[in-house]
Amino acid sequence: MFGIFFASGFAALAYQIYFAKKLALVFGSQSSATYTVLAIYMAGMAIGAAIGAGVAKRTRFPVRMYAMAELAIALYCLCTPYIFSFAHDIYLTIAVGYRPDSGSLVIYQVLLGALVLLFPTILMGLTFPLLVRAVADSKSCMASISWFYSANTFGAASGALLSGYLIIPALGMNGTLWLSSAIDIMVALLAFLLVSETKTADSLPAHEQGKTDVTAQGSYRFGLFVLLIVGALTMMMEVSTIHLLAVVIGNSTYAFSLMLTCFLAGLALGGKYAGKTSKRSTNEQLNDALFLLTCTILCSTFLWHLSSLYFYGLAKSTVPYSFWFREFLRAIPAVIIALPPAFAIGALYPVSMTIASKGQHDGIGFPSAINTLGNIAGVLLAGFLLLPVIGGFYTSLLCGVVAFTLLLIATWKSRDKSAPALQQYGSAIAATILLIACPKQLDLNAIATGINTYFKPTYYAGWKMIDHAESADGGLTAVMAQTEQGKEFKTLTTNGKFQGNNVMEAGSEMLAQAGFGLIPMLHLNNYDNALVIGYGTGVTAMAIHESGFKSMEVVDLSRDLVNIANRHFADVNQNLATKPGVSFLYTDGRNHLSLTDKKYDLIAIQLSSIWFAGAASLYNQEFYALAKSRLADKGILKQWFQLAHMSKQNLRVMIASLSHSFRYVWIYNVGKQGAMIASNSLDAFPNSEKEKHLLAMANNQTMKTYIDLYKNGIQSVSGAQVLNPEQVKQMLALSETTLSNDDNLLLEYSTPKGNAMRDEEFKDNIDYLKSFAHSPYANLKQAATEPASTSR
Repeated sequence: MFGIFFASGFAALAYQIYFAKKLALVFGSQSSATYTVLAIYMAGMAIGAAIGAGVAKRTRFPVRMYAMAELAIALYCLCTPYIFSFAHDIYLTIAVGYRPDSGSLVIYQVLLGALVLLFPTILMGLTFPLLVRAVADSKSCMASISWFYSANTFGAASGALLSGYLIIPALGMNGTLWLSSAIDIMVALLAFLLVSETKTADSLPAHEQGKTDVTAQGSYRFGLFVLLIVGALTMMMEVSTIHLLAVVIGNSTYAFSLMLTCFLAGLALGGKYAGKTSKRSTNEQLNDALFLLTCTILCSTFLWHLSSLYFYGLAKSTVPYSFWFREFLRAIPAVIIALPPAFAIGALYPVSMTIASKGQHDGIGFPSAINTLGNIAGVLLAGFLLLPVIGGFYTSLLCGVVAFTLLLIATWKSRDKSAPALQQYGSAIAATILLIACPKQLDLNAIATGINTYFKPTYYAGWKMIDHAESADGGLTAVMAQTEQGKEFKTLTTNGKFQGNNVMEAGSEMLAQAGFGLIPMLHLNNYDNALVIGYGTGVTAMAIHESGFKSMEVVDLSRDLVNIANRHFADVNQNLATKPGVSFLYTDGRNHLSLTDKKYDLIAIQLSSIWFAGAASLYNQEFYALAKSRLADKGILKQWFQLAHMSKQNLRVMIASLSHSFRYVWIYNVGKQGAMIASNSLDAFPNSEKEKHLLAMANNQTMKTYIDLYKNGIQSVSGAQVLNPEQVKQMLALSETTLSNDDNLLLEYSTPKGNAMRDEEFKDNIDYLKSFAHSPYANLKQAATEPASTSR
């Protein structure tokens, strides 16, 4: 039975990852949609647990019912690609025309999310009460709960680790779904085989039916209260810990798999530990678990600064250029910080569940539902209120205070007046001392260094953080500042990773930031509507606006980033937010394009890192098809891509994925960074009139300061082309290249590995691309103003 529920947990976690990623494409990846989906998922589990309570009491065949539930889950999940596609079509029909950040859309997200998620999650919620009831004759209630809880959570932890690092990269999303469904079908078949060997409720002796665990003591209502609060604390700690760990160890898709694995492994180990101590009274175990929870949460407040010292130490040493070794180094602080509080929560769950169920195997359904309601409250409270208002550190500290309060209440309720005072209140006194001693604030300067990306000190490490904001969408957005020779230099960061700066010097990042706004002028025919996805410091958007667009929409997932950039970088973005015709939308760019019916002359995608979790969806085949449908007849798409820390294979994948939807693709190199220009119009080819328009920007009073930074002035921009469409086609024709799409997630899982590559890879990539410009296969005599003769 342990193995069955382990496998069930593995499959359930894989399902959850699949649901989350696919519904992010349906509803958008903004936190309101993400947390809404998660709340619906948990609500289904709560409803299922409540229903399971009644079913477990009445059924004569709990294992058979469990097997039927698992089989139904597997069959439903096999159909989810079609169900989610149908839900997407309904959502687009309803939501087209709404602002993508409109609160009204949440209602539709809740309704459609419930439509596709409630059936499988209710069935998942059924399984736990049924299995606990099935072993009523062989184990105490406490042992049964801890046994199945740890088995299921160990399976989930394994699912998080293997799905994130191996299965999804190897099999893709649908392959992972099919594997998980196959595992669930196998689980159902094994459970059916066990039915004949498992005693049913009717076959138990009279004294065993409804048997109560003799170690179960304490108030039933207090047990339910603890379950509710601990459910909330679980999700509040998960949200706040993952939020801060994303700053410390990075926010690639691998990093989030690693964090989730650590948290789930802690829960599983804690549940296993609780089972080994099940012979003690539940009052004693409850007090011990609450003391452990309080101590581990409060002790974790000391560890954030130590983690920064850990990465500083690594930065001063020579770390091998190995992705897997560097992931191991990132795992160390994740395990040390995330696992202990999760262990304590895992140890507390079976104890409080036993008290709330009165020690009865068939009484755990309702308490389980109460705990899941606490989960829902915790994720909504942390995601929508606590993170934006008090930040991740104070959210964790608040969790410690709440756990401490529960400990005081439990200590008072279970006090033995005949025992010595130290024995009665020793734990509470020790926790009080720790609460007083723990740090009450976090030095964000120390952890937001960005060292975790390349294991090298960033130039802004040690600078003063002069402003910051925290949220679920934006992570930790910060401005690092340093005054040198009377001038204040500022750098904008997200979770410690560089976004842009205000350095106006030759050779600075400003060359790329401004250049990416100027390059499209060589291809544009009309300047009516522009869409800019990704704001950064706002310099690129400013350059696009200055090129002459009448209307420009700026879309960014993080409101914090836009607000901070407009506060601190208005000198370099020329107060873009106040310009006529400029508007801002706070959502992900793909969601906006799905919901708008507007046509754009330019869609400009300007991200800071392709390897950020979810960012690579803007480099997938489906996104390019969507973008193509939103371009005007002569419209063009411009997209940034990184040349450093990028494999040649991934370069080919990006260019090939874009070329699948666009006939003509140009490659540029500006400021040591790459840009792709794409269009399906012959009118997008450069000509003398367009170049004249670009050259005139040298006389633009706003842009002159930026253009003067280039070695050859505006000619540096017009001469930045590396490959023309014919040369791009010749490059792609040399070998077959797999396209990145929403199923294989090729770039999302391969680009983070580039961070372990040497810096010299930038020059290698430039030489690689230039080799096709000089290739004997390329038609070098073809004028830059002539279209390619072949087409898709």
